[in-house]
Amino acid sequence: MANLTTDGKICIERELEVTESKDFDDIISYFDVKETCKWISDNNFNKVCLQFPDELLCASPKVYKEIQNRTQADVYILGDTSYASCCVDAVAAMHVSGDAIVHYGQSCFTKTNIPVYIVLPKKQLDIKSLETLLQNFKEHAKICLFYDSEYDHCKNEISRILFQNYPDSYLAAIELCKPPLKFCGRVVKDKDNQIHPVDVLQECTCVYVGSRGQTLFNFTISIKAASWYLLDPDSKVTEVLNETTWFKRRRYLIEKCKDANTVGILICKLAGDQTKDIISRLKQLCKINGKKSYIVSVGKPNVAKLANFPEIDIYVMVACPENELYNNRDFYKPIVYPYELELALNSNRDGYSTHHVTDYDELLPGNRHFCEVNHILESTDVSLITGKIRETKVQSCDNSEMALMENQNWALENIGQNLQDRSWIGLEQKLGETEVKIAEEGRKGIPLQYYNEPN
Repeated sequence: MANLTTDGKICIERELEVTESKDFDDIISYFDVKETCKWISDNNFNKVCLQFPDELLCASPKVYKEIQNRTQADVYILGDTSYASCCVDAVAAMHVSGDAIVHYGQSCFTKTNIPVYIVLPKKQLDIKSLETLLQNFKEHAKICLFYDSEYDHCKNEISRILFQNYPDSYLAAIELCKPPLKFCGRVVKDKDNQIHPVDVLQECTCVYVGSRGQTLFNFTISIKAASWYLLDPDSKVTEVLNETTWFKRRRYLIEKCKDANTVGILICKLAGDQTKDIISRLKQLCKINGKKSYIVSVGKPNVAKLANFPEIDIYVMVACPENELYNNRDFYKPIVYPYELELALNSNRDGYSTHHVTDYDELLPGNRHFCEVNHILESTDVSLITGKIRETKVQSCDNSEMALMENQNWALENIGQNLQDRSWIGLEQKLGETEVKIAEEGRKGIPLQYYNEPN
């Protein structure tokens, strides 16, 4: 047994890394408690959920007490989110029949079906250092300045410095309401506070104030601009950004989409109207190209969970733009954005496009990057990865109902055959056959040593 068990001494003496809790000098100001309470009272919400990311959970009890004492609403703390912490967890709020959610921390600004009040993080910005960094650009340069969400409380100072030095420039300001021409939670404004479409940035030098991360990455690949720069206020360094390597990788992934016979639609976002619409569109793309598609929803995806589906050749990720799952190289099968599947399977799109769409909502009808899908004919081409001939077999659109039923039955039989080859296929319910038993107390302790196991 010594070879099959772990010495308890190892567990007891193991050193754990503990993250120090952040000390907030002014809870009321940092978490916008007064503004939050006013929003709750003005809208007469009875049940309000407070959603914190992991790094801010240490402050949740204090914020809870402040809001509870200042309002008449029942307040709940959401201890864990279904997917990414930047997404509003409407499903968790439904568990307590919540009327609204107060979301703290980094946000992806995606649409929700529940009232939300967003409290962005706050970080001090050295305005003088920013002004010095901005002076490195040409005097009459046309700039569009982006800033990280943690500097939103300084946007008036940022705006003043920008337009004072570059009056013909633009500011991509965070906008929490729903104005026209909004993208990724931001709108492009000039010095007169007029809103412009994002297309005006094609001849601008775009400058991002903040640090490297998923937000900056999304901007650089999805917004056409003359050039991109990063101004890091912490290191006081100006850096030129170029994502040429990433676009080369995207071309490889597009070829993988064309080679794939079975596509897994990976759900990494909470349910909503846009989520349902994009799933339908992805299934349509797969169908007209003769590919099988399956919806995969496993909660928070990880390598072990997705390894249970070896039949799937590639995953298309339905997630918010801030999701970092795409850049993870540990998965056994590639993961792509919906736009990459569009470039691979929609013949009306330019497969060599030099821009990207990270927000799948833009691909739906009525939005900026929507493109009709045409039914294709049987065709052959050569894979640029394997060098083999790739054949597309597509059923005609006027199939009879009987032929459609046969195709569906064949798909079900194929799934069943795949499951038969596995050693474990899941729990069998046996409804009505299992004897009803009274609930019993379960095990206590940790897997290393449960209380009812012999020493």
